[in-house]
Amino acid sequence: MYPLLLLSMVVVLAGSFISLAVKGRKATSLVATSSLLISFLILLSASLISESLFQGNVSYVEVYSWHPFGTAGFRLDGLSVTFALIVLLVSLMASIFSSSYMDKRFKEITNARWSVYYFLLLLFSFGMLGTVLATNIVEFYIFFEVMLIPSYFLIAEFGHSNKDKASFSYFIWTHIGALLMLAGLIALAYSTRTLDIQQAARNAITLPAGIEFYIALAITLGLMVKMAGFGLHAWLPGAYTEAPAPVSALLSAAMSGIAGYGIIRLVALTLPGGFSYIAPWLVVWGLISIVYGAIMALAQDDLKLLLSYSSISQMGYMTLGIGSFTAFGIAGSVALYASNGFGKGALFMVAGIIASLISNRSMSSMGGLAKKLPSTSTFSIIAFLTMMGVPPTFGFIAEFFIFQGAFASAVIAGSYLRLTVALIALLGTILTTSYSLFAIKKIFFGQLSEQNSKLEEASLAFILPVAILCAVSLILGITPFLFNTAFSFVNSSMGGIG
Repeated sequence: MYPLLLLSMVVVLAGSFISLAVKGRKATSLVATSSLLISFLILLSASLISESLFQGNVSYVEVYSWHPFGTAGFRLDGLSVTFALIVLLVSLMASIFSSSYMDKRFKEITNARWSVYYFLLLLFSFGMLGTVLATNIVEFYIFFEVMLIPSYFLIAEFGHSNKDKASFSYFIWTHIGALLMLAGLIALAYSTRTLDIQQAARNAITLPAGIEFYIALAITLGLMVKMAGFGLHAWLPGAYTEAPAPVSALLSAAMSGIAGYGIIRLVALTLPGGFSYIAPWLVVWGLISIVYGAIMALAQDDLKLLLSYSSISQMGYMTLGIGSFTAFGIAGSVALYASNGFGKGALFMVAGIIASLISNRSMSSMGGLAKKLPSTSTFSIIAFLTMMGVPPTFGFIAEFFIFQGAFASAVIAGSYLRLTVALIALLGTILTTSYSLFAIKKIFFGQLSEQNSKLEEASLAFILPVAILCAVSLILGITPFLFNTAFSFVNSSMGGIG
């Protein structure tokens, strides 16, 4: 077996350091985009080597000796394949978008600054990719921290006027969450006598219920900080708003949902006994996040702030699906990660396009932009429809199965609480639709102001990444093999519980 997963990782890491060596916008952009594209194609090749991987039946695993931590490596299976492909796809689109956006936003940017920007962007992608492919508990934590550090510097060095406060809050909050998760991971490794994640799941069967619960609780709470669950979300609005648009796209569309991957992999599938006590409360937490994020999004006039609070709401849907503790609900959450990647990634880039054209993020100063920006408006509407879960976008697939899992768990448990939460969450989609339609109306329809009457459509370099993300959402909405893959894997891992 060829070391394709290792090669995919090495290509991204090598690209980040090569970016430091080359000079100029075009050269660094070419290096970054090429390395991400090559890595994506390698990963896709690994996925296609066995036709049954996309049916969730097999894993593509590479294991290497790692003294003194036993073995470590990379695993591509029915769960990690979706996260890994979305990380690389959104990173690739962000890299393409960055070349034009950062050039327009930082006209004075030096060659050295271009090199640093793409170095950090690729290192951020490297950390995210390693986190979802890791087979070893220590390896998982190292990549999780690698994910944090470059993302902090991307905000602190290239953000907007309040970048210092936003980046500091982001670093403190997410690092506290990482430390809490680390305490749980150490306890997991010590209790199961192994650092291998798969072996830990097998050994955890013998753990006392109390120990399993507290380990599951520590890991879940730590990861919920990164996922920006309600009450642990204080860092998110500032970080997403102050970051450059392509970095905001990566933070929202790729990074936050990786915490959901960690909860599924390290808690729900590794410590099912402990998670069974946490799951009902996670469902409630998801509902609160859905409603809070959507209401706050409705109250915003700043487009990036609206999208930032929307991210809290979207992660609430993911939390609801995971908390259902059913194969349909968890697989729906994996699909939600993908649909959020397409929709939110595209919308943060649209926010960057509009801000670069009118130097303003206030939706009150927009209106009627569909007349001047037909392509931008068309793809924006598709992205919003993805967030709303309207067929035939992939968002519909995600939300349909999240709610199927939520209602199924209520019926299986005979719980009126779960049933009530599922019903309220379903009604919460009205709020998602409301802020989406509100934004579409204020930005693209109505009276075109005189100051915007001379606008021209953005260049292809701006539009292409947005168009690709929207196209993939529509294609997967019609042929949802990513959901089928996740469902098959999760269903078999849970012993065939639908």
